[in-house]
Amino acid sequence: MRTHEETMTRHSGQQGLWVLAAVVVALMLMVNCDSSDDDPVPDAGVADAGTDAGTQCLNEVSCKDQSIDKLTLLTTVSTGEVREEQAAQGEFRTYIDARAGGLTPTMSYTYARFTPQGLAQVSVDDQAALARTDWDIAFRRYYIRVNSGTSGPSCVSVATTPEGTTFESVTAVASTWEFKTEAWYDPACTFSPDDSGLNGPLMRLSTFWTYTSCVQMTGDVFVIRLADGRHVKLEVTGYYDPTPQQVCNETGSVPQPSGSGQLRVRWAFLP
Repeated sequence: MRTHEETMTRHSGQQGLWVLAAVVVALMLMVNCDSSDDDPVPDAGVADAGTDAGTQCLNEVSCKDQSIDKLTLLTTVSTGEVREEQAAQGEFRTYIDARAGGLTPTMSYTYARFTPQGLAQVSVDDQAALARTDWDIAFRRYYIRVNSGTSGPSCVSVATTPEGTTFESVTAVASTWEFKTEAWYDPACTFSPDDSGLNGPLMRLSTFWTYTSCVQMTGDVFVIRLADGRHVKLEVTGYYDPTPQQVCNETGSVPQPSGSGQLRVRWAFLP
């Protein structure tokens, strides 16, 4: 009898272990089935250059028709080049051909997204870009806009650092910075112009330049929050070719030819 009871106890214990194992396996299957492609990327800092990181914040662009008219948003894709130039380790210096065909644009903005390899160009026209989340930033002449609010369906936002902030001094995101999306129209589609006197739209990066008799760089440093939560610090260093830009900054006038509309930006990812 004792032997029989010991045998029953061993069998019962083994059966219990099998049941416990089955429960664990079932729970693992439930977790895997609950996963989806919409889950956040665990390490957004090394996202692939082709990742459409803005899909989690697809929004309806407000006052779309008004923006198409006011900003002259076109359907011809820009042929402007985007390329990386020599830069210190850990940062990028990017050239963007934002001439768009001249002072009266015949081409769209030049669209791009921030990647660990540099600023990657996105081939899209202005009107199609209003429904696309695969771009972060767009350039045309002295206008630079990000993909959010009245500019696009994503949720890229911008904070302007305090006056006098240098690019090198920005090493982390401050809790006091206020990040804002593009909003050159209010909910009633009332237009907000910048202070250039040209009646252009008030964009979040509009203060990168000021005008006397040429486009001077202000040295403003911006921090851009991307749709996937990464942060980029950015300074626009040139609207003209480097030598004419230096002369413009120092004297308020620019020699010709100036190479206008060929922007250069300095930027880096923040931890």
